[in-house]
Amino acid sequence: MSKILCIDYGKKRIGLSITNSIRSIAFGLDTVNSNKIICTLYKYLKSEDIDTIIIGLPIRFDNSLFPLEKEIKKFIKIINNKYPNLIIKRIDERFTSKIANYYLININTNTRFKKNILNKISATLLLQEYIKYSNI
Repeated sequence: MSKILCIDYGKKRIGLSITNSIRSIAFGLDTVNSNKIICTLYKYLKSEDIDTIIIGLPIRFDNSLFPLEKEIKKFIKIINNKYPNLIIKRIDERFTSKIANYYLININTNTRFKKNILNKISATLLLQEYIKYSNI
């Protein structure tokens, strides 16, 4: 069975997570600078058997979308053009960064490390949520 890749898209950093081959567990994969996401995505699509990408949907409490959604839609268009056979699904990402931040509060390390791992944890939470509630 193919794996699922999850993307927590941010302006500066993008968190990535991936499932195991039976799509039952999500693992933190990487945090990359947003300007390197296409190259990084190519690397993982080439080396892993991935058929589905989950991308966070940045929804506010009033159900409106954050301005970042425009950039995400452009990114999705690039992926669709470059990899037309990939399945792309969206998932509500409300609270994932806050929950990830909660996990990091008690870690005694520098802020830079926390910022880098925060996105990867957020992507892992998103993917685990998708696994939990989807009929894979």
